[in-house]
Formats: sequence, C-alpha cells, structure tokens
Amino acid sequence: MTYDDQAMAIYENMVQERFRIWARRQSGAPQPWTEDPILTNLKMTNMYRVLDPGSQFVFHLDNRDVNDVIARLVFYRITNLPSTWYMLRAALGDFPTAIDFLERGEEINSLLAQHRAAGNSIFSGAYIIVPEPGTKNDKAEGAIRLTQRFILENSADFLIADTQAERFAVLRSTPGLGKFLSMQILTDWGYLQKRQPEPNFVVAGPGATRGAAILNPDIPAEEVILELTGGWAQDSVVRLGRKPLTAMDVQNTMCEWSKYAREMAAPRKKSLYKAAHPGVQPRPILPMWW
Repeated sequence: MTYDDQAMAIYENMVQERFRIWARRQSGAPQPWTEDPILTNLKMTNMYRVLDPGSQFVFHLDNRDVNDVIARLVFYRITNLPSTWYMLRAALGDFPTAIDFLERGEEINSLLAQHRAAGNSIFSGAYIIVPEPGTKNDKAEGAIRLTQRFILENSADFLIADTQAERFAVLRSTPGLGKFLSMQILTDWGYLQKRQPEPNFVVAGPGATRGAAILNPDIPAEEVILELTGGWAQDSVVRLGRKPLTAMDVQNTMCEWSKYAREMAAPRKKSLYKAAHPGVQPRPILPMWW
C-alpha cells in the first residue's frame, strides 16, 4: 500500500516514543518522560491497550464462570470506571454476577443512585455511551437494562460462537452496543482467555478511522491497521515481553495518532501533562497467552 511517507515517519516515531514513556515510568524515572513537545503535554493512552488502567482492571473481574464474565464485561465497558465496580463489590459482597443483574437490578440501580448522589461519578468520561439511544432515560438505569437484555437474549449466542467475527456480530446486534463498544468488550473478553483468539480480527473505531485516513484515505481503516500490524511484528523496538503490537493495539495507535496529528496542525496543549496515576506503575498483568 502507498502511504504518506512524512506522516508515516512521524506516526512510527510517536508509537515508539510513547512506548518508551511507559518504560521510563515503569523504571521510576521522573517527569518529563520525553522531549517530544506533544507527548509531554497531551494525554494519550498506551500503545499497548492492555497496559491502560481500564484494561488492567478487567483481570480483576474473575473469569471462573463464563456467563458472569461476559455480563460483567458488558456492564463494565458501559461504565468504564473501576471505582464504580469497587463500590458495587463492597455493597454486594462481590462484583455483580449475571444472576445479580437479572434478579437484583433494582438494588444495583439504587446503589448507583446513592453513589451518584454522594458526588461520585458512575461513568468514565473517556467514552460517550448512550445505553438507550433516542431516549432521555436515566443512563444508569439504561445501562442495567441493556446488560439484562444482553444476558437474556444474546449471551448464550456469544458463548457458543466460534469466531471473533461471530462474537462481534452478537455484541453488535444488542441495541445500545455500537461497533466501537462491541470491539472494546470483545477485546477484554479475549484478554481473559487461555488462548489468544484470532489476532487479526479488528473493527476500527471513529478515532482510528480518522488516524488511518491520514496515512492513506483511499483504503478502509481495517486494511491499514492489519498491514501495519504485520510491519510492527518485524520491529524490535515496540515489544511488550515477546509480543509485538496486536491488531487491536495498532487500532489503538491509530486513534492516538489522530489526536497527535490534530495537535501538530493546531497546537492547544501548553501545560505539562498531569498523570492520572502518578508514581511508579504496578507491574502489568498480561493475558495467559501473552
């Protein structure tokens, strides 16, 4: 494929330097972790999606019962905020199970309402999720109802599906789960498996689509992502353990690249980035198949 050579060089440098930032933080190095003026000031996720705190939390959800796993992942990615889950675990005695969502939905909703009334956030601001599009329903109540619908109508089909494409289609068929959120849930599910699901299945989100178009606007974002995945597999710089960037990781880099390119074109961030999780970072948990 043909790419914009200058844009590709900047993109590749961004990916490598952002990964070095993570490594420097892991070693306890003080801020600033880079001389790149954009990466110094701009909040960006890790190039390996699994390293982000939101992904790391997934490993604490318990994967003993597959029905509970997928129910929790659906509700977790709608809320996308670990503090909400720690509150629910403290109140319920454990993270809510599939049966809890069905039989204790009103209790869960009441707990969320109390948590919100005390001045706490229920949802992360990272994703703009509307569980029941086209309505003015309470978002927390809608999130519970969406999870209940998925459990009752789609969970069984998800669990018997053979491929990532089939699992994605089941998630996507649930009203309220768009393709972006469906891909996030599917990726989390893959992290909890003993064997890696098909590594080259990916559906580009809106940010990744914009980022891929900067490199080549004439081909689908998924094609750009998959070709670059093969390229990064040959790179010795960007590796987490023995693993190069997966297709979902490259999808992630495309999303961050779109932010980086926008900042290059019209700089806005002037102040030093303030880390949401300061200090030496915990040793990351990685999937069994990593």
